[in-house]
Amino acid sequence: MTMTKLQYLLRGGKELSCGELCARALDSVARSLLEDGPQRLKVTLTSADPPRLSVVPLSRERLALISLWDERDPVGAAARWTPRLAALAGRLRLEGYHVEEALPRAYARDWPDGAQTPGVGLLTLLRRRPGLSDMEFFRRWHDGHSPLALRVHPLWCYVRNAVARPVVDGTPPLCGIVEEQFRTPADLLDPVRLFGGPLRMIPNMARIGLDVRGFLDLGTLENYLVSEHWLRS
Repeated sequence: MTMTKLQYLLRGGKELSCGELCARALDSVARSLLEDGPQRLKVTLTSADPPRLSVVPLSRERLALISLWDERDPVGAAARWTPRLAALAGRLRLEGYHVEEALPRAYARDWPDGAQTPGVGLLTLLRRRPGLSDMEFFRRWHDGHSPLALRVHPLWCYVRNAVARPVVDGTPPLCGIVEEQFRTPADLLDPVRLFGGPLRMIPNMARIGLDVRGFLDLGTLENYLVSEHWLRS
């Protein structure tokens, strides 16, 4: 069955604690959504403060990503879920997108719904480099960067969401939402492990850096250290 995937961002700024965000997004919003019967439901959120120093610049903002799947067409799915999310968001700022999902690398799940996904996640919000066409952006991202990232980084799961259109009024433009999962925190936070080992780290960092500068607007790039929670799979 072909399903529509919608992704909603709940932004809590820096004033909200990670515990407060978890209570709101995971225990309140997502549990309420479960009662409305989405086909699948996943919550990805900043459940702990990131380290002060990291080779990947990590935002200290509090953010939750609600991913849900619906059997309706995109217009019908958005009409069903956007008002529900707006009612549940409270003082969290709501943004939402219809996305087209690709899974260049998928893990084999052996943990139950409701349990946190093992390891650690990196959530990245992408915008294309000014002056680059949409066609060239997606070509560089899908055919160039994705294969390179899979060769260089110790990725356990890589979910690539290309934004089709916003589904919440006032949602800022966004080109892509990338969900990366690593088996251990060190695989992400240790630059030697993240970039392929001591002998390959420096050249791989240069390759990745040159590549992303070619198609991303680095000034608007958002990276979040996150945990992932499947509530219905």
